[in-house]
Amino acid sequence: MYLSKIWLFLLTLLATAALAVALLMPRPAERHNVAADQQRLATACGFVNILLTDQARQQVGVAAVFATDADLVSALNAASNLEKIDDATNVAVQKIGRSMADSLKEHAPDFVMVLDKHGRVVARVTVDEKEFGDVAAGRPVIDDALAGYNSDDIWVMNKTMYLVRGAPVVRRDLPVDYVGAVILGHAVNAKLAGRLVGSLATPGVETGFFLGKDTLAMSSATAVDTDLLSKAVDGLTGPRSDDCKAKPLKFKTTSAAYTAVVARLPGEAELKHGYYAVVLEQPNAIGFMGTLKAIDKSDLAPSGFPWSLLGTAFAFALALGVGLMVMESDRPLKRLAVDAVKLGKGETERLAENSHGGKYGSIARSVNIHIDKITRDAKSAKQDLDGLLGPAPEGGLGTIDLLAAAMPAIRPGGAGPATPPPPSEFRFSEPAKEAPAVRPPPPAVPARATPAPKPAAPTAAPAAFAATMPALGNSPPMKLDDDILGDNDAGIEAPPAAEPNAIDPYFKQIFDQFIALKKTCGEPIAGVTYGKFADKLQKNRADLIAKTGCRDVRFTVYVKDGKASLKASPIRDEV
Repeated sequence: MYLSKIWLFLLTLLATAALAVALLMPRPAERHNVAADQQRLATACGFVNILLTDQARQQVGVAAVFATDADLVSALNAASNLEKIDDATNVAVQKIGRSMADSLKEHAPDFVMVLDKHGRVVARVTVDEKEFGDVAAGRPVIDDALAGYNSDDIWVMNKTMYLVRGAPVVRRDLPVDYVGAVILGHAVNAKLAGRLVGSLATPGVETGFFLGKDTLAMSSATAVDTDLLSKAVDGLTGPRSDDCKAKPLKFKTTSAAYTAVVARLPGEAELKHGYYAVVLEQPNAIGFMGTLKAIDKSDLAPSGFPWSLLGTAFAFALALGVGLMVMESDRPLKRLAVDAVKLGKGETERLAENSHGGKYGSIARSVNIHIDKITRDAKSAKQDLDGLLGPAPEGGLGTIDLLAAAMPAIRPGGAGPATPPPPSEFRFSEPAKEAPAVRPPPPAVPARATPAPKPAAPTAAPAAFAATMPALGNSPPMKLDDDILGDNDAGIEAPPAAEPNAIDPYFKQIFDQFIALKKTCGEPIAGVTYGKFADKLQKNRADLIAKTGCRDVRFTVYVKDGKASLKASPIRDEV
């Protein structure tokens, strides 16, 4: 079975390797997808920064409209010469600014701030309209505009973020002079965030603007972990241009998992912890099951999948496995079965161990060991019988002489039973059968008068006793054990009283003959009781019937070496 086991091991190893490959294959693809998503986020983040810069440049034209308006230039020139900005000047300039903002329609700014050349706020439009006359100089975008430069910045006012553009207001007639500045602000809101996302070439990306842990604007209703984003911004220490290259963040909401990249905003917004984030929903993990679900019909088409190679490999593995099983299991088992049938029919006495290998040889050896044990037990049973009734020379009971001469027509105790004897509990060639009904005891034989014996030689029976037992035959004797029948010298002891149905007439007759012969031979009979005598005869008869398959057993009393002895002879057929 070694080849079959080796083949099974190789198949198991191959199947395990194939399963390992199937489980590992999706992982490189998943890492590739993650890397691709990171690249998409980094690209989208940089593109948002470019769009914000482009948004500021687009506001240059809007600021130019304000800065070149003649009415505004005249009003700021007059306000710059005032010691204090009065209400009339504020209302007049505010009216001019609101009119110009309304004329720009969709490009109109969300707030307008007009300043004279001293940096005083002459008027505000939309945001804080009632406040004027305060000095706003000192903020970078305002100082640049008053100095004659166009500049932009990001402001945070009233929990709102604005993209701010500053432009100088110049009096063109001689002498040329800077009479003030105009500051325009466009709010950063969901509309602006959506417009930025719409300009991206990356689908599925969302963007948002944040101030610390506060969300100011989101392009969608996606809920983000602002605590995580804020901590990530605090960890950005390099140049702002490298923010989008940082390692993406991952967070989960109740509905999905996301990957995000954060970047700091420039100008005043950075000082107030302002930043924006690009968020991308994570795709479902591919994994083994995800890969299976992604398979479609085209993947299983014969042109795209090596079905022929797979079928050939399967057929080869199956054929080789079946061949090894037949060679190492089926054929040896068939040979062992044939030998077992021969053993059962008696055509052989043992299984041929050398013709069977491996575990089948072990089975054959085990069967042969049991056969040897049965043989030893049979021999031991013969020896045990010698121990019970004494050694039986010349082919007596000790050797179970089945080739003894034919028995006389009439056995001691009368004719044999009409019914066959009970079967044995163990047979060498036939299985046990159901035991027939117990035969009745043989009829008693009338007692015969025994004349007084003459003194006899130690090796011959008295003539008078021989005359009283004409039917005992000349079978070889067997001595009864002294330890079973007793060796007390106290004299003859009569058999103990027993119930009538407990006495076997045949055994009682043999017992009486045995006692009479012992008395004739001058042997002590103390301790020799009928009960013990009958038990041993009954047991020995059952053992002989079981081991030889005979129909019945005949017991004979005779003299051997001057002592009373017993002989048991198997009876095969009635004569």
